[in-house]
Amino acid sequence: MWDFNYEKQKDIVSLLEEKGFAMNKKFGQNFLLPRSIRERIVSQMGDIEGRSVFEIGPGLGSITSIMLEKGAVLKAFEIDHGFASILREEAFGDEKNFSLIEGDALKTLKEEEAVPDLIVGNLPYNVGSVIIADIIERGFLPERMVFTLQKEVVERMGARSGGKEYSSFSLLSQLDYDILQAFTIPRSAFYPEPNVDSAVVVMRKKSLCTIKKGEREKFFTLLRTLFSQRRKTIKNNLSRLFADKTQIADVLEKAGIDEKERAENLSLEDVVRLMRSY
Repeated sequence: MWDFNYEKQKDIVSLLEEKGFAMNKKFGQNFLLPRSIRERIVSQMGDIEGRSVFEIGPGLGSITSIMLEKGAVLKAFEIDHGFASILREEAFGDEKNFSLIEGDALKTLKEEEAVPDLIVGNLPYNVGSVIIADIIERGFLPERMVFTLQKEVVERMGARSGGKEYSSFSLLSQLDYDILQAFTIPRSAFYPEPNVDSAVVVMRKKSLCTIKKGEREKFFTLLRTLFSQRRKTIKNNLSRLFADKTQIADVLEKAGIDEKERAENLSLEDVVRLMRSY
């Protein structure tokens, strides 16, 4: 195993300078330093020995190394060419349980057909929710996912109807998974120190599917429609799907939902019931 001290900021800086690499703000690169926190993240995955794991954005491999120590069969997805070269040529190239896919995970993940047991990642703040939404909408659903994200994003994922954090992303996240905010991470644990707080979210796949496979596209279309204009009523937003106002009234009555209600007050069960009413 590659002997590198991920806890020391000066060692990270020295490595980057030696390779002539610069931190790329576009990719939201922040290194998590304390091993204790990295081990705590890996512990949220359960027993990973012999299990297939996808890691999105491994960076220099600080969490990668711990997962390999614990016997995971790991495939990493890294967008930064410089980091990818270190992972491939110096850090883990000789590890039999390690493979690397270089490129944008939003594109390269779509090329994967076999669903892993777990997905983990310290996701960039600017695209973390996009990556998660893409995984769910595609129906690429491992039994567990563990992500480090901006704390506000994690709060939205687990929010309940009626709360200020509740959004279409809350419903999307909760469609197939039970959401647990495991713990928060102080800004000082990262280099460079970010301007936002972070949290670790654990997504455990539900034992029973909320909707049928053939209903997924219809559900996503309805979800986008309901939240297209948050300040508008459900009746108003549904006019994007139904030109006939009488049909809208009939659908809402069948679902038992008040036409003056707003999407932010609908539970997952309400949206599913509404979807099945037309």
